[in-house]
Amino acid sequence: MKNIWKIISISIVLALALSACAANTATPTMDPAAASTIEALNLQVTQIASTLNAIIAEKSATPKPTNTSAVTSTPSFTATPSETATPLSGVWLNFDAATNCRYGPATTFGIAATVDAGVQLQALARSQDGEFFYVRYFDTSNHYCWVWKGTSYKTGNENSLPVFTAQPTYAPTITPTSAASFNVSYNSLQTCSNKYFLVFNITNTGNTTWQSVKIVIVDSTQGITVTHSSNYFSGYSGCSLTKEESDLTTGEPGQATSFSPGEFSYDPTGHTLLATISVYSEKNQTGTVMSRVIPVTP
Repeated sequence: MKNIWKIISISIVLALALSACAANTATPTMDPAAASTIEALNLQVTQIASTLNAIIAEKSATPKPTNTSAVTSTPSFTATPSETATPLSGVWLNFDAATNCRYGPATTFGIAATVDAGVQLQALARSQDGEFFYVRYFDTSNHYCWVWKGTSYKTGNENSLPVFTAQPTYAPTITPTSAASFNVSYNSLQTCSNKYFLVFNITNTGNTTWQSVKIVIVDSTQGITVTHSSNYFSGYSGCSLTKEESDLTTGEPGQATSFSPGEFSYDPTGHTLLATISVYSEKNQTGTVMSRVIPVTP
């Protein structure tokens, strides 16, 4: 590149010198040899300029992008194993029509709830004669009650169920035999605001009017004891008060509930409970007192 620029410089100087000499001549004439030299130099300068332009164009040219084939990834699929249904264990009852669920295993017992058509319930026990199943049914609250076997079709071995003997909950005809007496039976397990409590049926079978009540429940499974005292005989369904009596006179039925206070902070279903229900002839758990102790397994 330096040699090229030297040649260009010498050519330009020589051309200027010859031009100067020609200017001092009175009559401008051109020596043929000088003219040929100038012409040759001009041609050489033009060639050199073309060569330089070509080099510059080549150096400054933007290379064309080379097309590279795009690599496309092939997604891999992992097969999801299909789930296999696990058969239900135990004895299950399926109801095609609405069915009465009673407090005991006979039509003489009162109706605790109505089981809706399409419901499936697990049988927890069976009656001594095998005609009724003991179930847990939830509508607005928990109900432990009895359904007749003819109102449902079942799956499972019913002979594997334990046999329950229910206490009577219907109100018999009462003939007072003493000055003070009462009957009590378990009704149901209820829940309200994540608290669990028991409802009992009470009937005054004596001549003394009962004016207050106390319930003490011992959970032998958990080792927990809860206590309820009240001047009223009250029944609940969930959080709703269903009945309330200020006293129980001769032959009068009522209910007592271990609610506010006396609740469990956990679900005692299936636990072994021992309930002591005491009634008093005066308010505030005073006067004549009688007690009944009954085992309960909600």
